[in-house]
Amino acid sequence: MRVAVVGQGIAGISSALAIVKRFPKAAITVFGDRPFESTCSYGPAGLFRLDHYENRKCAKASFERFAEIEKEFPGSETGVKLISGHIQSDNKETLEGQEKNMADIVYNFRWLTDREIQLMFPDPSKYCIHYTAYATEGIRYIPWLRKECEKSNVEFKTQKIDSLENLAVAENFDVVVNCAGLDAGKLAGGDKDLIPIRGVGLIIDAPFHKHFHYRDFNTFTIPMTDSILVGSVRQPNRTDTKVLEEDRKEIWDRYVKFHPSIKNAKILGEWCGIRPDRRYLKLEKVIKEDSNGKEFTIIHNYGHGGNGFTLAWGCALDVAKFIKD
Repeated sequence: MRVAVVGQGIAGISSALAIVKRFPKAAITVFGDRPFESTCSYGPAGLFRLDHYENRKCAKASFERFAEIEKEFPGSETGVKLISGHIQSDNKETLEGQEKNMADIVYNFRWLTDREIQLMFPDPSKYCIHYTAYATEGIRYIPWLRKECEKSNVEFKTQKIDSLENLAVAENFDVVVNCAGLDAGKLAGGDKDLIPIRGVGLIIDAPFHKHFHYRDFNTFTIPMTDSILVGSVRQPNRTDTKVLEEDRKEIWDRYVKFHPSIKNAKILGEWCGIRPDRRYLKLEKVIKEDSNGKEFTIIHNYGHGGNGFTLAWGCALDVAKFIKD
């Protein structure tokens, strides 16, 4: 069986690894049109957090996989680590949504008391939840996934793909998996529900900061190995990747008010990523035929938005299940 995966971000490489684990004899090629360093997955950090209830199955499968990785491999190698933290909001329904989505998936989920909120946080929100979950660093995790793929002879090619069908027919692939990020909608035939979401983060020298901390999902910090990621902006339908001074100022001013102890910390770097977002995840297979009547399968796996880290492995398992040996 010959399989092509289009996209070398977290969705694509996770899909390739899940497929080769299920079908060890498959010949798999992963196509990417740019260096990994210029993909959205080359991000400083991602936290397990779930926005949409209907994606619970994939999220739970990912969580269980991260538990295996964290126990078996060093975090300095994989980027996967177990951390605790808090999400604040003045909107109780927002946090109740998080409780519904993932309280029975993550560890130690609970609501903070008023006393805890007042003691722990300057300028606190009215409500706050606590939980423990896995976080990772894209700059470590994706290269680790790629090495795991290469151990099973998965091939990687730099090549722009303009048509999934032409790729299948011209190179005799039995299966083509569409994990092409922002280009996935175009490759799927013009999916207008897929939109770009621009995000920006600052990498801060604050190793004393050990917990993740969010307020309403637009202000956050996620600890990394030697620093922390502070963000963010969420700007739909923007694809510019240059970090602007207004981005830096907005994020910094918001976060210093949120966490004043960081005010003298040094900014080590910055990141801007364009997330491919879709209200409903596109995870489906389509059977097609070439001009000679030979069948091939196209599988779409895209639209993870800001939950790419949370959903990638669970979606990859579904991709592998779609395939018939």
